Amino acid sequence: MSAPTSLEEPVYEMLWDCKFCGTRKLLGLTHRHCPSCGGPQNAEERYFPSDAEKVPAQSHVYFGADVTCAHCGVANSKNSKHCGGCGAPLDGGREVARRHDQVAFAGEGFAGQTAADARREQSGEPLAGSAPAEPEKRGRGRTILRFALGVGLVAIALVVTLLVWKREGGFEVVAHSWQREIAVERLGSVSDSSWCDSMPLDARGIARHREVRSHERVPDGEECHTRRVDNGNGTFAERRECTPKYREDPVYADRCTFTVDRWRKVRSATAEGTSVSDAPRWPATGLARTGGCLGCEREGARTETYTVVLRDRNQKDHPCDFDQQRWASLTDGSSLRGEVRVLSGGLDCASLRAP
Repeated sequence: MSAPTSLEEPVYEMLWDCKFCGTRKLLGLTHRHCPSCGGPQNAEERYFPSDAEKVPAQSHVYFGADVTCAHCGVANSKNSKHCGGCGAPLDGGREVARRHDQVAFAGEGFAGQTAADARREQSGEPLAGSAPAEPEKRGRGRTILRFALGVGLVAIALVVTLLVWKREGGFEVVAHSWQREIAVERLGSVSDSSWCDSMPLDARGIARHREVRSHERVPDGEECHTRRVDNGNGTFAERRECTPKYREDPVYADRCTFTVDRWRKVRSATAEGTSVSDAPRWPATGLARTGGCLGCEREGARTETYTVVLRDRNQKDHPCDFDQQRWASLTDGSSLRGEVRVLSGGLDCASLRAP
């Protein structure tokens, strides 16, 4: 709910219906009592008029939201000291409920409300054209959301616990293997593209064309709406609220396609072994031609993997990769202790140690 509005904004009277004689559309500020039967105004059921029913609040001075008398329930002006209905002091009285803000966008108008609309709003049911309910009106929704979040967090914590929960077990080393690989690269002509201002110096066969390189945020007018704010004293104010609009304009630049000479991986040379006695070695690459000519080849990145297979008491095998020194130190048939993840059954290779 919005804060009280300034005096520069136009102020109009809310409406209310007399529940004693049925007179409708009485003025919220002018008619504190029904002019037909003298019945007191029910401030909780004041409502917004339609555009055609708006009545300006003449010489309006805002003191604050009305205060309800704790003895007889009559709403009184904030600057009153005693209740106009029963004469009791107004100390300890509560402010009357205000209607939720109404919002109408450009080209739209405000439809009228009724006392029944005000009662529905108090019960927490949103009305068409009203701004979102206040936090206290969304209490149940927030409670449900907090409960759902709590359940979700418990579920996440349970899954995480299961993922990290481990049990200890015994393992036997049953196999070794290794693999070494060398990538083979060849120098050749390749097609490529880039923004022309970052094109490589050795590019040739260059072709240019225009492309969208980015977008620029440009001001493009405003989006405006009118907001009605219940002042809580039998009146409401209307304010025009605008926010800037922006559009995304394309920014063009030169894009170049070209040919360059580059080293590219064309194949791999691999050597493998299945025991510690089969000493790891690098494969022969068989380069077709060396040098810096087109079609020449060179050795690229090297990778090596050393794998030990461990078997648990249930005859399940668990492969583990180590550096070459650790791999060679684990002899076939030796026993180790380690931890197994309860949820997945996988061995934590880093936990392996002598029994």
